[in-house]
Amino acid sequence: MSDNWNTYLTFIDNKPASFLLDLEPWKNGANEMLVYLYRLRVTLNEPNEDGLTCDQEAAVLYDLEDSIHDSLDSNYMFVGRITTQGRRDFFYYTDSLDGSTLESLAVKFLVNYKYSIDRIEEQKPRAFYYEFLYPGKSDWHRMTNRQLVNKLCELGDNLEKPRTVKHWIYFSSAESRELFKEKVQNDGFHIEEQETSGDKYSLIISRIDLVQLHSISDVTDYLVEASQEYDGDYDGWETKVIKEQEGLLNRLKRIFKSR
Repeated sequence: MSDNWNTYLTFIDNKPASFLLDLEPWKNGANEMLVYLYRLRVTLNEPNEDGLTCDQEAAVLYDLEDSIHDSLDSNYMFVGRITTQGRRDFFYYTDSLDGSTLESLAVKFLVNYKYSIDRIEEQKPRAFYYEFLYPGKSDWHRMTNRQLVNKLCELGDNLEKPRTVKHWIYFSSAESRELFKEKVQNDGFHIEEQETSGDKYSLIISRIDLVQLHSISDVTDYLVEASQEYDGDYDGWETKVIKEQEGLLNRLKRIFKSR
C-alpha cells in the first residue's frame, strides 16, 4: 500500500460510481508476490438516491473498513474500492488462493451487513486493476480538476464568476492539430498559441467558462474525447483566481454592525 491515494467519480452501466484507489500499489517493486485478487462486496443498508453512501452510513463503513484492514497482515494488500448501485466493493491482492482470512474478518466485523467474497480471475497479472480500477484519461483529469478547484477555493475564489480558462493539447502531426482546431473553434474556443518542436505540435486554446467542478469536468471530458479523436493528448488547464471584492455598502454595514 502506497501513500498515493485518490478518488474520482465516474459511471458504471450509466450509474454514478465513486472510486477510491491506491495509484502506486507496486511502487519500487513492492508487493510483487501478491498476485491473487479478491473482491469483498458489501450491500449498503441505506444508499442514497444515486446508489452511493449517505453521510451517516459512510462513517459506519469507514470504521468497519479500518477494523478489517487493521486486522490483515502483509499477505494482503488493499488497492481500492468502488461504491455504486447500492453496494461497496473492496479489492485485495494476496499471495494465496485461500481467502479464508478475509472471510473470517468479514464474519467478525460485518455482522449488520450482507456481503459476499469472490476471487477475480485475471488473464494477466494486474489486468483488472489497470483495465477497470485505474482511471482512464477523462477520469484522471476529473481527479486533477477537483484538486485545482479545491486550490482555487483555498485562495479565496468562490467559483461563481465565469473566466478565461486555458487548455493545453499536444499532437503528433500538424494535420491532426488543424482538424482539432476547426472542431473546437466551432464550439467557442479561441486559439491562443501553437508551437512546433520536432515531431510535437502543441496547442493552447481558451474559452470563458465556469470552473465549478461539474462545469469544468464537462469541459475537460469534451476536450479529452475531441483530442483523442484526432490522435492528440489533452494535458490540462489553468485559470486565474477571482476574489470577490467587498463593496462600499457592505463595508459600511459591517462597520456599523460592529458598533
